[in-house]
Formats: sequence, structure tokens, C-alpha cells
Amino acid sequence: MSNRYTPNRIKLRKGEYLRENNTFEYRWTDKRGKRRSVYAKTIQKLRQKEENILKDTLEGIDYSKLDLTVNSYYELWKKIKTGIRTTTYATYVRFYERYIEPDFGKTRLKNVTYSSVVLFLKSLIVDKGLSFSSVRNIELILSMVLEIAVKDDVLRNNPCRGSLRDLKREFGNDAKDVRALTLKEQKIFEDFLAKPGRYHQYCPVFTVMLWTGMRVGEVLGLRWDDIDFENNEISVNHTVIFYSNGKGRGSTNKINPPKTRGSNRTVPMLPKVKEALLQEKERQDLLGIKCNSTIDGYTNFIFLNEKGMILDYKKLNHRLDWISKEINQEIHAGTDSNVEDFPHVHNHMLRHTFATRMREAGADMKATSEMLGHEGILLTLKTYTDASREFKNREIAILKDYYEKAL
Repeated sequence: MSNRYTPNRIKLRKGEYLRENNTFEYRWTDKRGKRRSVYAKTIQKLRQKEENILKDTLEGIDYSKLDLTVNSYYELWKKIKTGIRTTTYATYVRFYERYIEPDFGKTRLKNVTYSSVVLFLKSLIVDKGLSFSSVRNIELILSMVLEIAVKDDVLRNNPCRGSLRDLKREFGNDAKDVRALTLKEQKIFEDFLAKPGRYHQYCPVFTVMLWTGMRVGEVLGLRWDDIDFENNEISVNHTVIFYSNGKGRGSTNKINPPKTRGSNRTVPMLPKVKEALLQEKERQDLLGIKCNSTIDGYTNFIFLNEKGMILDYKKLNHRLDWISKEINQEIHAGTDSNVEDFPHVHNHMLRHTFATRMREAGADMKATSEMLGHEGILLTLKTYTDASREFKNREIAILKDYYEKAL
């Protein structure tokens, strides 16, 4: 490497070397005194890298940390992140440890580029089948982690910036909004749960979710102490939050205050809900089930498994998945239901259905918003109310009658 000229007779600068395999190397000392090198196939590409190194040096980029992985900065993010709700924090942790940590998280910071981020996010949609909205959440947590590296002068810019722009054009329109069950679908669902069988035990918990609009964490956190059978009211004063302990290490449940200030509320208990709760109490008394769950000092929970442990929201979603498939099998077997295909039901869909039924019934939106635990009615109108075909037809009929009478 003593040759100070390229094969094309271009003079090498200080720190540049021609290697034995006719590739090029540039050596320099970073601000911590450590010797570093970069390589290129041509002198032109090497000098482009040199310019970037010079720019990084002038801007104070810390090369000593470029060999750290994304996961290293995730651990740092967990230590210093403040100012977000514990529920939101738990969601970020779950997304990161499930989708980023096992693969992309092992990437060294020096290899994290805009294109590598875009390809990673695209693979989540194409290869893993995630929705665009889920990938948007994953990009958000990844961006927060890498932003710390930017502030630490390890990265010049955040590689996540603008990474969703092209993906949104390609996949953004594929995002499916959560919809409510129609009246016919709701009846099929409730009739299925009411039948004797292996899913009948879930009838009370799903009935409470469907007829109160409570969030799944609020329902699973209900204690008998929160039920006022005399005044037919349910006190919503806390929620159960799921925390992942990391891959292969199980999970932990915590008790948190309700999601927002408006979420601390009292929900009227309809006769159907009261009947469901009493049915659950009778089932537990018959089977000798006692509450064995204590979470942050809270106990005497209502919805328990056979071992007396609080139900897990993920397992409830799995049950709803199985229920949806079995209902579809009955429909396709020829059951007269006037429904061609039954949707895939999940926990949040039941809350959405409650809000939509309230809207269709003409209920006051302020009261509906308060029962859902929202800060205001705009969120209720924007997010949780669908207009079914029957409802729209009924509403347009009102306009038709008005015109006929007026004219």
C-alpha cells in the first residue's frame, strides 16, 4: 500500500491508500482518538465518503457509538422516556419488542439508513401482513428511539423522517377502519353465545362489553365492589393494562387510572347487563371459582377463568376469532340468517357497536360520549359511530316525509 497513485495516475491524498486487491481505503482518527477506516471500490466513491466523514466531524458526529445497535438505544429510550401515559408506553414497548427488536433492532447504527428503514417497514406490510396503521405505530416508536441517537450526535438525521410517505401512497388506502356489527350481525352473535356450548361461558363478559361500551381493560378490571345492583350503576375508576416482560418472559398486569379524566365515570346498567353479571356470579358459585388474582392491591375481580385468575384480553380476542369462524361455518352450512358472511369480531369492535347503536337509537351524543369515557363528543362522532344502511335509509325517509308535507 506504499503506492501513492491510483492505477489511473491520480495522486492519493493524506489518509488514502490503494489496497492489494485494487480497492481503496481511507483512515482517520475520530474525536475520541480511535483509528477508523472506510473502504470503496473506486477513488471517486472513497472521496465521497471522505466528504461525509468531514461533514460529520464538523457537525460533531460521535463515531465511537456508531457500532451500537438500535436495540442499545431502545434500552436507553426506556430509561429516559417520560411524559407519556403508562398505557401508551406499554403499547410502544409491545410494538417494539414484537416487531423491531428481533430483527431490525440488531442493526448497527452505522448501517441504519433511510432506505433500510423503508424496506423494513414495507416488509412488515408485505411479508407479515400488518396493516398500514400498525406500521405507522411501529415507525413512531422506531423514530423516537433513533431521535435519541440524533441528539447524541451519533446520527446526523433521523432515518425515519419521511419513510412512510411512499408507503402511504402504496398501502395507505388499504387500511380498514374498525366497523360496528350491524343489527342482524349483533343478533346472530348474541344468539350464538346464548346457546349451550364451550363459548357460552363468555356470554357475560361479551354482553357487558357490548351493552356498556366499556374498554376491554375497564371490563376486565371490574370488581364486584364496582357494581351497584341497587341503583343499577357501574363505577369505572381503573383499568387493567397488559405489559410485556420481553420475548419469552411472559406478561404482567398492572392497575392504572382510567385512560383520560373523562374515563373516570359511572355507567348505567341495563337489565341485560345486570342479568349477565348475575349469570356470571351463579356460574362461579356453581363451579366453586374464587378470585385468586391480586393486582396492585386490587382483587375480587368479576371475570375469571377456571383457576380464579383474571381473564387476559389477548385470549378474549382469540376466543372472538374462533367464535367468528364457527358462526361463519354455520352460515355457510345453510343457516337462515340473511347474512352472507360474518365479520371477524374483536374486543374493540364491541365498543364500536355500542356507540353505533346509541347513535342509531337517537341517543343524546353528550350522554353517549360520557358513557364511552371521551373528553368530548367530537371524538365520539369521528371515531366510534358508523351509519348502517338501515339507519341511513330511515334518516333519508324523514327528509322525504318533510318534503311531501311541505310541498
